[in-house]
Amino acid sequence: MYVQQGTLYFERVGNRRFHVSFLFQTTFCATLFLMSAQELLAAEIRPQPSSSTGVASNRSITKKPGRSVKPPRALYAAAQGETISVSGKNRTAHKDAVLQKTPASASLLSAARLERLGVQSTKQLARLTPNLYIPNNMPGYSVTNYFIRGIGEIDPQGEPSVGTYIDGVYLPRNMGNMQELLDVENIQIDRGPVTSLGHQSEGGAVHINTIVPTNKRRVVVQTGYGTYNEWQIALAASGAILRDKVFGSFAFDHHARGAIDHNYTVGKGVNNIDYTQGRGKLRFTPNENWDITLAFDGTVDGSTNRGAGNLLNTYKFGNYNPAYPKNSYAEVGFTGNIRYTISPRLTLYSITGIRGYNDKGMYDNFGDIYSRSSQQLIYKDRMYSEELRLHGDYGKVDFNVGAYFLYEDWYTSRNANNPYGTLTNDPAQIQYFPVNAVIDQLNRNWAVYGEAHYHITPKLTFTAGLRFNWENHSNSETLSYLAGGNHITTVANQLSTLLLSTPEGGIAWQTAAQGSWIQLLPKGSLTWQALPQLMTYVSISQGGKSAGYDFRAQSPSASGSLQASLPFRPEIVTTYEVGVKSDPIPGRVRFNGALFWNQFDDIQLTTTDPSTGLSRRFNAGKGHSAGAEIETSVKITRDLDLHYTASYLYSVLDKFKGQASHITLADGSAYNTTPYAGAPLPWAPRFQTAGSLTYRIPVNLPGTFHIGADVSFQTGMHTTSLANPQDRIPAQTYVNAMMSWSSPDSRWQIQAQARNLLDRRYLQGTSFAQGNGVPVYYTGYFADPRTIYVTARFTL
Repeated sequence: MYVQQGTLYFERVGNRRFHVSFLFQTTFCATLFLMSAQELLAAEIRPQPSSSTGVASNRSITKKPGRSVKPPRALYAAAQGETISVSGKNRTAHKDAVLQKTPASASLLSAARLERLGVQSTKQLARLTPNLYIPNNMPGYSVTNYFIRGIGEIDPQGEPSVGTYIDGVYLPRNMGNMQELLDVENIQIDRGPVTSLGHQSEGGAVHINTIVPTNKRRVVVQTGYGTYNEWQIALAASGAILRDKVFGSFAFDHHARGAIDHNYTVGKGVNNIDYTQGRGKLRFTPNENWDITLAFDGTVDGSTNRGAGNLLNTYKFGNYNPAYPKNSYAEVGFTGNIRYTISPRLTLYSITGIRGYNDKGMYDNFGDIYSRSSQQLIYKDRMYSEELRLHGDYGKVDFNVGAYFLYEDWYTSRNANNPYGTLTNDPAQIQYFPVNAVIDQLNRNWAVYGEAHYHITPKLTFTAGLRFNWENHSNSETLSYLAGGNHITTVANQLSTLLLSTPEGGIAWQTAAQGSWIQLLPKGSLTWQALPQLMTYVSISQGGKSAGYDFRAQSPSASGSLQASLPFRPEIVTTYEVGVKSDPIPGRVRFNGALFWNQFDDIQLTTTDPSTGLSRRFNAGKGHSAGAEIETSVKITRDLDLHYTASYLYSVLDKFKGQASHITLADGSAYNTTPYAGAPLPWAPRFQTAGSLTYRIPVNLPGTFHIGADVSFQTGMHTTSLANPQDRIPAQTYVNAMMSWSSPDSRWQIQAQARNLLDRRYLQGTSFAQGNGVPVYYTGYFADPRTIYVTARFTL
């Protein structure tokens, strides 16, 4: 048992040891609070689930005479999966009003705004909110990796540090979390720990809330075409099947694009798009107390995995790996959302998620012409989650309490072309030690949480919350030699060996391990409604990232077995934040800002573990980040709108649990082989800013004409924890433009977009390998070139 930074740990590894580490921290949050209850709830109100839970209510209740309706329910509801229904406002506008009363940094992107800016997928969100960065080097089109305030998971197979939630259901991997947006109602971005709902997320969350069917009929048909033979066809429809009782919706989208790069070894294009997604919903409201929504969705992604260029080549964008990066990804999911009104003061919610995917593909990890470190993979993931949440409102006190369970079975069968011996580009000396790794990891998570809000005065509110999280992880792995004989292959036969369907060289080792951990994650806040349109707050909260086992152990030596059986502990982030939310001219001007400090304990990194000498995922040390962010929108005139965001972030590894080391390259420069104290944390740009302008052209012609542009800038950053010059990508500026026409009845819309107007193919990520100090390959991932895309949409 030990105390560290005020957080409580209980750890159990296998049956051999049990030790308790207790980490307790006082949490205190102070928030200033802006709208009066009379302004926030101007007319009739009724609590209803937000679209984040996939359910909503069409009914409203009238405020009782003589009893003022307090704002705190609206103030805190968004983070708890609940909103209120205000007469005259749609759900997105109402959720936006709620977030302005929530003591945390968050942004809400409406479907209308996303459409106006030509945003078609969650890959394009980074330029729209402060301190959100999305690396553009993921292996497949349907993979998205989010970093918020420098917190994120580098590996797409790892647990996300920034969670993705679709209609309230958490997605346990980065693979498959990308969504195209035809049936999306809004997207909420939370910056900071998320602990008072479902699965915890240490750095923040991306809540994708899809349209909930109601009595209102909606039919949308969209098609598009652009450069590189990009095209799309999409359909969405929703409405009543039995008025006021049964509702349904359906959405389908197919998006394709030709290759933008070329593999010159196999003579095929790479970096194309072949993506299909569908979703259907049934909603039942048998009476005022019940609201039930059942949703089914599916995704098929046949886009090639990302092909990698080589900065050492004359033409750096060309791909030369004979292991062509094909891909076949398929996912299905079910979401069940139920709201039951127990009494006027108590509401019960149930959120059920069942999801699974299969993925088979070849991965060109390094753009190496000799296919070293290329991998042929089969992934299978099966997930079930259940959340029960109770919301109560008793005047001066309102609360949310919940219980959550997640079960995940993640399976991998990986053929890996491990390099053997000293790296070189002399074909006569290149050797491989190919292996097959079969990995089966079971992850279980149980949690209970509670959060209460005490309204000390009409302007001052105190919040306290606590999450108890118990997790259990197991890892089972069998490593086999892929080749027969002495298990060594050469350039002549390495590709045929890599494509083997079954191992031929026998088993190198087998291992299994299991461990359990506990996290206690407190939070607190204080809010103050300083003026009717000005709220300030301060908060302290903790977020956690799960423990587990390395998912890339593939060395045939005994050290590989040790790598697979050694666990890593949870990573803990403590966030201190002070912020302001204001609408100085309601409907015309908004300004939100925050200052924050994150303290990282037991940072999880994949690097050399000094206690074992292995390169593996382990708890590498401590760090911190500090920064500021602003988000503002101004309706300059009736026709001209401005939205601007900016963020500053300083992040550093304060302590590395090991001896920092480096080598000297042939040119005399130093190259770090481990992280080191004082190194910047990866994927954390020091400064980001973005601004967009949209203008309605006042012309005397039928219909409505808009033009718009957005410009974004980010400073350079490192993409690995080694922080070498070779892994630093440069500062980047992107310009996009849009023009559109809507018919007088708003049923028809035609929009043209120019994306990456400056045609800058900036470096997005790198990998560097050397042998005897001489560079062998220097992988480069690049931004897409300029594209023009035109869409036509019909809405009924």
